[in-house]
Amino acid sequence: MFYVNDQFYTVEDIEKQYEIYESLPHLRECNNRRLAICTDDVFQYITLCLYIRQKGGSVVPIHVATPKEGAIRFASSAGSHLLLFRSIYSFIELSDHPNNQEGVLVQMSSGTTGAPKCIERTWSSVEEEIESYVKILPVNSLTNSIVACPVTHSYGFICGVLACIRRGAMPVIITNSNPKYILKKLKEHPKHILYAAPALLYTLSRLLPANQQFDRVMTSGTVMPQNWLTSLREKSHQVLQQYGCSESGCVAIHPNVEDSKEMGYPLPHLKVTAGSKQTPGEIIIESSTQTIYTKDLGYIENNVLSFLARMDDTINVAGLNVYPQEVENVLMDYPKIIEAVVYKKQNNLSGERVCVQYVAIEPIDEMELREWCQRFLAPHQIPMEFIFVHEIEKLPNGKISRKQLGGVLV
Repeated sequence: MFYVNDQFYTVEDIEKQYEIYESLPHLRECNNRRLAICTDDVFQYITLCLYIRQKGGSVVPIHVATPKEGAIRFASSAGSHLLLFRSIYSFIELSDHPNNQEGVLVQMSSGTTGAPKCIERTWSSVEEEIESYVKILPVNSLTNSIVACPVTHSYGFICGVLACIRRGAMPVIITNSNPKYILKKLKEHPKHILYAAPALLYTLSRLLPANQQFDRVMTSGTVMPQNWLTSLREKSHQVLQQYGCSESGCVAIHPNVEDSKEMGYPLPHLKVTAGSKQTPGEIIIESSTQTIYTKDLGYIENNVLSFLARMDDTINVAGLNVYPQEVENVLMDYPKIIEAVVYKKQNNLSGERVCVQYVAIEPIDEMELREWCQRFLAPHQIPMEFIFVHEIEKLPNGKISRKQLGGVLV
């Protein structure tokens, strides 16, 4: 039914695992209880989620690298009754407060600020997402999902694993982060759609042998630099992109992305509104049960949703909006630059100004960078400050907080 690295698990294996869960009272009686799970056994994690969902319980996934004290703190902040840490046979009781709500999947989201927030999604809403996702995803049951991202996150678990099972294909879950191992698994499963983060996809595209191509790849989580996307398209039969948020899961899918800001077509169970290309606005998502104000800036044209920036990250230079991704794409095209992040700083006299940190093979003369930017950008888009760094600081979830990089421009 699915692989975890090189190990294949059948329906019979899952049924045997369920029998073990049924023999343990703290699992058998999980209805209306919230169980936090931190385990390095991916097969056990997935079957636990499916079993708890079937029982009417709730799941709080915790990343496998989290230490015990951190897992206890995380589980407690999410209102968990029990923490299963490394083993299903021993557990930590955290609360005996009754819980009569419908079973949920809990996700902790840090967004761009780093401040955690607890997101609860009912299993019925997850089911609705899966049905809608499978309906719009342009792949068939012969295409296996290669999931090279954490299954404790909804991107890997819902879109990579559960949606794959629903369409009758086989998930191949990879926990070995060695790029050569991932390329080996892709070659073993030539009919595939690879789920991974943009940075990993780009790394794999650079290591891919000249005589090998990706079948299909899916990118999500953060906007891929345009030159990375161009490179990936050259090595792939098809590059897809999806956009979503913790509160609703996947919102839109692009079946063949050429422009990295184009997120694609909204899923049929959602209503998505945004601004126009001339006047971008906040992306708002409406489901049957809630309205989500994403604080993402974008627009819809020809039914395709485009994402420009987080509203908090947009830089207002003398009344003119600057979207960081546009400036980053120009800088990333400069031959010596490996990575760049654009953010705003406040100037006490002239307001917000564009600044950049960049990683390069060597420091670059600022005038050289300014002249490069002048070839492609309007004057208000050109950074006032260029800072060479050996590494751009990232949050624990791998994302960059432009807010933390900002400050006052002296």
